[in-house]
Amino acid sequence: MRLLTVCLNPTFQITMVHPSLLIGEVNRAGEHYLDLAGKGMNTARILSQLGHTSIHLTHLGGEKKHEFIRMAEKDRVELLWADSHSEIRTCITILNDGRTTELVQEPEPVRSGTEEPIGKLFSAALETVDGVIISGTRAGGYSQGLYPLFVKEAKEKGLFVLLDLKGDDLKNSLIHQPDVIKPNMSEFVQTFFNRTILEQEMNPSLESDVLDMMKEIHDRYGTITYLSRGKEESWIQGEAFHTVKPRPVKAVNTIGCGDTLSAVLAVELMDHGDLLRAAERATYWAGVNARHVRPGTIR
Repeated sequence: MRLLTVCLNPTFQITMVHPSLLIGEVNRAGEHYLDLAGKGMNTARILSQLGHTSIHLTHLGGEKKHEFIRMAEKDRVELLWADSHSEIRTCITILNDGRTTELVQEPEPVRSGTEEPIGKLFSAALETVDGVIISGTRAGGYSQGLYPLFVKEAKEKGLFVLLDLKGDDLKNSLIHQPDVIKPNMSEFVQTFFNRTILEQEMNPSLESDVLDMMKEIHDRYGTITYLSRGKEESWIQGEAFHTVKPRPVKAVNTIGCGDTLSAVLAVELMDHGDLLRAAERATYWAGVNARHVRPGTIR
């Protein structure tokens, strides 16, 4: 199966494992790794590890773009890119005593004129793939209508589309009837209720509103909502409502779990069409990712 992943926010991810961590002191890592990241790149790497052909669309720029290209080749991910003339960001994950701490560098805006070649690459790729996964936050410099336009174009060609987006990118894409949306609970509440919550902050009133909105989205657009809720059971609304509870795992690094879920959910639905089976398989593999030190890794 050939899938296109789109993430216009490329990232180098440094993962450091510290046996102890003291603020204000020198902390020497016991292990350290450098990987490509960003939601779309993690998803593409998982697809490749599952034996599928993954094509990743992004922008690259600055002195490190050639390193990004070489690392994508090692990950067996086919890269489509336009030069953004902006440096690729680097984010750091610190693993210590079962805890994950993320240090996030905000992306640089892309230079004017980047969007046109990105759009052409996307259109050309649609002729060669079976499905599209669009995920992550756009870097500055792209128009707000870009992701909805991508969804419209992909659906007009009859392709499967899964979105791991939030905010206006997600809301404005729904009119084009993507097959699946996969926000987490806090993203869903922020997007559709303009309210900021923590994952464990749910109350019965808000829970009812969320379930009603999930059903409304399916009734109006035919779109499945897969709502991930961390360690709690996921809520899935299709023709019927399902819940899937993750198996208990000793998590090492949770970075990439949601991206693993996106990859497996997409290929399972495209291959079999059984939503509950797809959700259970996706949840299983997300747990496998959590047991690995490096992000977006199941092998």
